[in-house]
Amino acid sequence: MNQEKKLEKILECALSEELDDYQRLLKVMKKKLPFFGGTKRIAAALLKEMLGDISKLDINAERLLNKSETGKIVFEDVKDGRARLFINVGKNQNISTGDLIREVVKRSGIDGKTIGKIDIHSTYAFFEIPEQYAELVLHSFESARIRGVPVVVEPAKRKTRTR
Repeated sequence: MNQEKKLEKILECALSEELDDYQRLLKVMKKKLPFFGGTKRIAAALLKEMLGDISKLDINAERLLNKSETGKIVFEDVKDGRARLFINVGKNQNISTGDLIREVVKRSGIDGKTIGKIDIHSTYAFFEIPEQYAELVLHSFESARIRGVPVVVEPAKRKTRTR
């Protein structure tokens, strides 16, 4: 598997997999590096171990963050005029569907009745909004925190079928 595919796989795993056991392991490992940016160094070491030499890799953050060459954000998972978005908070932060709707309305100003299906998991959630508001909602959560957690809202990836 080439390096770019490995990076995509890592991002997909981070967005959609249940990682609680790995997060607990990371906390244990971080105790060994208390003064050196432990979590970031461990993540960098794991990337180095998995990818090897990346000196020839084109590290293009915009491409990795679902932006097209024009700089416009690409929404992969759009169905019936609704874009599906990912947010990195969930049941572990005691987030309910009502909490999520209130946050979206408060930050973006869109009508809460336009928010569609909401799927809340332990550490993340997905929600659907009309496609014309998707970019507005993404930008409205920049530098946001919910219950003390820095929030990341991104376009959801379209589900890929495994064979």
